[in-house]
Amino acid sequence: MQLTIYILIVIAAFVLMEGVAWFVHKYVMHGFLWNLHEDHHVPKGSHQHSFFEKKRLVFCHIRYTINDLLYFR
Repeated sequence: MQLTIYILIVIAAFVLMEGVAWFVHKYVMHGFLWNLHEDHHVPKGSHQHSFFEKKRLVFCHIRYTINDLLYFR
């Protein structure tokens, strides 16, 4: 019985996080953070494509924010 509960928790967490990822991608990355995300949609062979995509700045920002929150708690 306990194993079933753990499996259901894992499945629920997966489904919930997929929903969060979809929501953030659709409404945040394609919304007010579009200027950081649009180069992700540029084809790799085009003249506008660069090695460093601006969307990586979002990851860096989130990473350092979480690090600060964990360090200064």
